[in-house]
Parts: sequence; structure tokens; C-alpha cells
Amino acid sequence: MRMSMNEKKALYAFGCPNREATVERLRYVAALAPDPAAKKLFFTLAVKLSEESCDSWYRCFFYNMRLEVERFPHHKYHPDSLRVQLREMYHE
Repeated sequence: MRMSMNEKKALYAFGCPNREATVERLRYVAALAPDPAAKKLFFTLAVKLSEESCDSWYRCFFYNMRLEVERFPHHKYHPDSLRVQLREMYHE
């Protein structure tokens, strides 16, 4: 299954190895989301994962997806005018 990075982040935040619990949780989050775009994201992800054929590969996909999202760089934005401190490392 192919997922966008936003879908992977949503699954990372609200998912668990149990597919049925994840689908139920995503439906609850879709119902509570105030933003229509977020509501659509959560609901379409829940629909994607609600098929019974997903049961055979979901757990392996979930663990691999978590590893991928944890490896993805999360950088904070720093304006260009901000001075950056560098630590010099001395090797003996």
C-alpha cells in the first residue's frame, strides 16, 4: 500500500499494531477533527485500512512505517538572521 507522508504521520500518531483498533480510533479522530482537510485525511485512511485483506500485512507494514517516520528528519525552522552556534570537536 502506498501512503503519503501525512497519512504515515497520522498513522504514527493514532495507530497501533491492532488494525481494528486503529481503524476505530481513526474514525473517532475524523469525527472530532474541526478542519475539513484533516477530517478527510483521517477518514480516507480509516477506509483504506478497513478492508479485511489488509489484516495479513498490516502489522508488518505498521512497524516498518514507524521505523521510516522515526528516521525522517524533523528540523525546526531557523530564520537566516539567527546566529548558529557550532561546537568544535577536538580529536586527540
